Amino acid sequence: MHLTHRRRRSRGWLPGAAALALVASIGFAAPAAAAQDQPTGQRPVFENGRAQPVYAGEEIITQNVWVEVEGMDTDRDGADDRIRVQIRRPVSTDKGIQLPIIMQASPYWGEGGEFLNNDVHVPLYAPQRPGYAPPPDPGPFPYFPLPDKPYDGTEPPHQSINGGTYQNEFLSRGFIFAHAQMLGTGSSTGCTTAGGPEEHESLKAVIDWFNGRADAYDIDGNPVEANWTTGLVGMIGTSYDGTLPIGVATTGVKELRAIVPIAAISSYYDYRRMNGTPISTNTNLGGDQNSNHNSNISRKYPEVCDYTKEEVRRGQDRLTGEYNDWWDERNYLPNIGNIAGGVLVQHGLNDQNVKLRNAAQLVDALEKNGIPHQVWLHQGGHGDRALSNNRAAWLDLLNRWWTYWLHGVDNGVLDEPAAVVEREDGTWTPYDSWPVPGSTATPLFLGASGDNTTGKLTLTRNAGDGPVTETFVDDMTIDATTFARAEQSPNRLAYRTARLTEPVHLSGTVHLSTRMSIDARAGLVSAMLVEYPKSGDPKIIARGWSDPLKRHGLDRSFGIKPGAPFMHEFDLQPHDYVFGEGSQIGLVVYSSDRVFTLRPPPGTELSLYTHHSQTRVDLPIVGGASALASALGDA
Repeated sequence: MHLTHRRRRSRGWLPGAAALALVASIGFAAPAAAAQDQPTGQRPVFENGRAQPVYAGEEIITQNVWVEVEGMDTDRDGADDRIRVQIRRPVSTDKGIQLPIIMQASPYWGEGGEFLNNDVHVPLYAPQRPGYAPPPDPGPFPYFPLPDKPYDGTEPPHQSINGGTYQNEFLSRGFIFAHAQMLGTGSSTGCTTAGGPEEHESLKAVIDWFNGRADAYDIDGNPVEANWTTGLVGMIGTSYDGTLPIGVATTGVKELRAIVPIAAISSYYDYRRMNGTPISTNTNLGGDQNSNHNSNISRKYPEVCDYTKEEVRRGQDRLTGEYNDWWDERNYLPNIGNIAGGVLVQHGLNDQNVKLRNAAQLVDALEKNGIPHQVWLHQGGHGDRALSNNRAAWLDLLNRWWTYWLHGVDNGVLDEPAAVVEREDGTWTPYDSWPVPGSTATPLFLGASGDNTTGKLTLTRNAGDGPVTETFVDDMTIDATTFARAEQSPNRLAYRTARLTEPVHLSGTVHLSTRMSIDARAGLVSAMLVEYPKSGDPKIIARGWSDPLKRHGLDRSFGIKPGAPFMHEFDLQPHDYVFGEGSQIGLVVYSSDRVFTLRPPPGTELSLYTHHSQTRVDLPIVGGASALASALGDA
């Protein structure tokens, strides 16, 4: 049912002069006082800069609305798409009190399709001649019929969404909770777009509705107004649910004042590709954008979204792995400067699903654009470890964060250290920034072993050493952990420093530069940084994977002449790690990675020009070369 636009109702009370000053300071007018009776509900209470649970025990109102996304019709049914939103708010908001909102959005509140794992046992894309090779033409787009009739999302049943820990903690403290089912999922209409701008514009429409700029309807088609909120919004979520806040914030919607992306993606290309090659997560071999896209479509009448599956398959281009316009739409980093509030990042140092590069690039972009931010990095993998392992401190920070940004209470939360890192022993250590201040790219040079045992990593290169060529043969059947342990192997090259006489702190991104050749028209190059302790098994600290076809840019493939040398350099995933006293820092170079890359047929031979002046690895060492030299006894 489509109703005409109507006059918007003005906003009312905001808690205190501090909130009004905050609103004024960010460049838009404070809400005008509504013509209404004196509020009789409970006002929020703050002590020591923290919202207090004054709504505990109060009746909670639950309502469902469908927000209309004006001008968006991703399911092509002739009607504007709609987002279903479940709202929970204290009954005081029906008694004249207006409160800010914490919005959680997700594609996971519904039963979707199969998670598609793409085949990784495939030959590598190999242009037939050296030089630039344009990507193959994918052919005409198939025909997909239009839907027979419009659908507004209101057909029952409708899932009751469990608000979880954050709702349980903060609803009683004066924060309304809104749970939005993403475009094309659950009781929303439209189609998911695999991280595309439509997903974020549709959620922006929900914030617009909170602020009187969009229309929403109840299940019976009656118009609904959000006259119970101040209109200021925070967003929080993990993984895809944490990525959506980044995308929505980069639309520039001014009332989205605080986002908390946890284990989130800042660029989908850097989630699904690294240095030009498709990569998997540690749990889904062959996963790509079409995998989540297919499994996320959980709306009624999902067949109307079949055409988007073909769009995603073509856009992701697993064949060449190139960065293209489709991926560029799913890269949020260029628009970070549009964010109107603060960003609190949480990510796992050992997250092998959404790898740390996504958080590192986000933090760097926030810093460059002057966006207030804090970052928490933990020792876990994919998930919200700060909540599970440092619960009291994390919830306290969130309280102060949201109290500052959404209630306007000046509590000094932004004066605290900008970074907190969970160290190897489980202690949470504050730093002024991340990477840790004083981290400096420190070059180490590779010394050949001569027999595929273990060569040297040294701070200086002996200019008198003649050129040495070392070879290794790709074999996707061997796991990287085997390469790290091997004393000798024809399938990898390995190098180690001397034993450290004191701990060495690495913070940031490792960069490998090589002069090399391949005996075929394509080949993968992988590398890992390894700690070799005084006793026990080696520990892989960071990995990186690359396609040398992208040596001149991620958006184009340049063919390789078999046997001809070329320069190739690439980053490993970032990390923050303290190598222990008595350990050795190791670098292992190999080809395909059984867990993370494509698995081409074995047998490709790769050669590394080890003593070439441009073959080296740069480690981000806190204290730089002098700190590493001291630990190696070279000071």
